[in-house]
Amino acid sequence: MKECVIWTVNLDSRKTRSEGRKIPLKYAVPNVKLQELVEACRALGIDFRVEEKKKYPKCWWEECGRVVVPKRGSKIGLMIEIAKKIAEIREQKRK
Repeated sequence: MKECVIWTVNLDSRKTRSEGRKIPLKYAVPNVKLQELVEACRALGIDFRVEEKKKYPKCWWEECGRVVVPKRGSKIGLMIEIAKKIAEIREQKRK
């Protein structure tokens, strides 16, 4: 089965495209934490594997981590779905 890797950097609105953000800015979320990524995958019912001590190559000095998920549909679509869920979870915690 094909898998895709989703880094916290890929969903971070503070990063530019050249720094590793993969989704449009309007869907991106600022300062994404690995724990939020895990929470969003759980909430969406996505199987995943956490890889904590990994560093995104373009910002190797930051420890960010990543999740590995089974590929279903487009990777960008999946990342947008996860980013929306992170925003939703943050909103619920704020209330």
